[in-house]
Amino acid sequence: MPQVEFLGYLIDGTGIHPTSSKLKAIKEASTPTIKTELQVFLGLLNLYSIFLPQKATVADPLHRLLDKKADWKWGQNKTAVFTAIKEFLTSNSILGQYN
Repeated sequence: MPQVEFLGYLIDGTGIHPTSSKLKAIKEASTPTIKTELQVFLGLLNLYSIFLPQKATVADPLHRLLDKKADWKWGQNKTAVFTAIKEFLTSNSILGQYN
């Protein structure tokens, strides 16, 4: 089946998928320890926000850490959000063909 990689997406006869290299980067992302690392991770999520319909709501606890006045406090709830997002995006999420 023909496929093409375009702007960070793999497009084939079954739909649109994240590329394997980007999925690997998401899956292997370590827990951020500073704001810059979190910004990089959230930027990667923005690329694939079409696969995360509730991304703004789900990732809100992570985005709050980027506020200029926010203290960096990474607790269990942040770890749970970080892990859940990674697991969802690295599952078999796909956008199907429109009929």
